[in-house]
Amino acid sequence: MIPVIQLANTQIPTFFLVISISLSCVLILLSYRVDQYAKDRKIAFDIALLIMASSFIGGRLMHVFYEEWDYYLNNPKLIFYFWEGGFAFFGGLVLSLIVGLIYTRYRKINFLEWADFFTPVASLGHALGRLGCFLSGCCFGSQCSLPWAYDGKHPTALYLAVGEFIIFLLLLLIEKKQLSKFSGGLFVKWLLLHSLLRFNVEYFRDDFRGLFIKFPVLGSLSISQIISLVIIICCLGFYFMNTKRRPT
Repeated sequence: MIPVIQLANTQIPTFFLVISISLSCVLILLSYRVDQYAKDRKIAFDIALLIMASSFIGGRLMHVFYEEWDYYLNNPKLIFYFWEGGFAFFGGLVLSLIVGLIYTRYRKINFLEWADFFTPVASLGHALGRLGCFLSGCCFGSQCSLPWAYDGKHPTALYLAVGEFIIFLLLLLIEKKQLSKFSGGLFVKWLLLHSLLRFNVEYFRDDFRGLFIKFPVLGSLSISQIISLVIIICCLGFYFMNTKRRPT
């Protein structure tokens, strides 16, 4: 783990350095896709800015109010000390979807078409961001003796990074082969694949993730696993409804 990089008298948090590099890569990919698919550049970058801001705010709020509420209740000013870390992916995802839906309705453009367009961009950004988690030492795993163990633990942040990068490549292939037959298909495939990945990797994590709820067969599930299950069910329902509507 390399939580900070020392440059002279300055310490640079590795997580935010990786996030900055990731955003640069994501914006380059976004610009390329705007030209590739002849999208409105202003709308594309407006949406990108909204996604980045809402993901940041939503991720921070979920961490504060769900994961560490007692800590921040006693130290309210620390809510704004975001450079010390503390973000939850699903909080950022939910708020960015809400903001994206509001914006697309305001502009009278198709939400699902733009969601498909941004899907590979979001997937790559998440994969690169998880490398920042690994370097900063968060999202650590439980004890294991496997050959790839890091400090005797499952490198769960790397599991998520590698898994998400594979998903990113699959999404590009699906998009290239035009395997999604209806608007929103690529976006829903990403949500489904990511949720399946996250649900399984959660079993190997050992950092604090809030309340666990016990379910028959599945055992004790974290809030992230429960959210993943809800997303999986919604995605399958979306596919069923859209497949049913298609003429045979």
